Amino acid sequence: MRYRYRSFFWPALLILVGIVALLANTGQMSAARVAELWNLWPVILILIGLELVIRRTVEGRSGEIAAALVALLAVVGVVAYIAVAPNPGTTQVLDATDSVGSIDHAALEIDVGAATITMTGDDSLNGNLYRAHIEYSGPKPGVTLDRSTGELRIEQSSNGVDFFQSRRLVMTLELNPSIPWTITSNTGAVSETLALSGVHVGSVQVNTGASKENITLGQPSGIVPVTVNGGALTVILHRPSGTAASVAVSGGALSLDADGRQTHAIGNLSFATPDFGGATDGYRLEVNGGACSVSIDTSASSS
Repeated sequence: MRYRYRSFFWPALLILVGIVALLANTGQMSAARVAELWNLWPVILILIGLELVIRRTVEGRSGEIAAALVALLAVVGVVAYIAVAPNPGTTQVLDATDSVGSIDHAALEIDVGAATITMTGDDSLNGNLYRAHIEYSGPKPGVTLDRSTGELRIEQSSNGVDFFQSRRLVMTLELNPSIPWTITSNTGAVSETLALSGVHVGSVQVNTGASKENITLGQPSGIVPVTVNGGALTVILHRPSGTAASVAVSGGALSLDADGRQTHAIGNLSFATPDFGGATDGYRLEVNGGACSVSIDTSASSS
C-alpha cells in the first residue's frame, strides 16, 4: 500500500495568517510591519520547494515530521523577521545639497506620493544649487543631479504595498535664485507651497491627485506657463502688481477668483488682464481637474 503524503504548506500558511492577525488586532504589530510580509513572498516558493524535495526523498512518517519542522521553522522565521525588522513607518531624515559649478540653468522634477512640500528661493545658498531637507517614512527618497543637463530629480519609489502603509513625506527645498529654473511636480495628495518671488522661473507644471497649490512668483521673463492637472484642486497664484496674466480652468464644478472678480461654472472658466494680448511678459495659468477652486491676485512682491 502506497503511503499518502500530507502537505503542511496550507496549514502552516493558515497558522501564520492567524498569528499575524492576532498580533495586529491586539496592537502588538503595526500595519506598517504587517506590510513587510510582502517582502517575504519568496519564502512561499522556498517552502513549496522543500516540501517537494522531502516528498521525493523521505518516505513515511519521517517525511511528515521533516515537512512539519520545515513549515514550523518558516512560520517562526517570518514572525521573527516582522518583529525585529526596522519599522517602515518610522520617520527618517534626509539632507542633500550640491554645488552650482558650471550649471547655468536647472530643471527640477519631483516624483513622490502623498507629501507636504515647501519650496523657496534662498540667496544664502551662495555656491550651492539647492538644499533639501526631507522627513519621510517608507522607502528612502532619491536625490540626483545630472550636471550635463542641470536636471535635479527628487523621487520616492513605491514598494508595491503602500495601501497597507501610512507613508509621510515632508520636504523643504531651497533653490538658488541666481539660476533660472523650470519646475515639474508629479505627486499624489499634496499640499505644496512655492514661495518663488525671487527666483527666475521658466515654467511650472504640476500633475497631482487631490492638491492644494499656493504659488508665489516674481517678475516674469516672457510668457511663463503655469499648468496644474489633477482631481480635486485648490490653486492660488500670487504675482506682482501690474503683471499681465491669463487663466483657463476646465473640469467639473469650478470657482475662479481673478483679481477680486468671482465667477462659478461647470465645464470652463477663463480670465485675462486687459494687457495680456499684447504683453511680452506675463503668466498663463491653466488648471484642469474635477472640482477646481482657483484664485489669482497681485499680492506678490515685485522683487
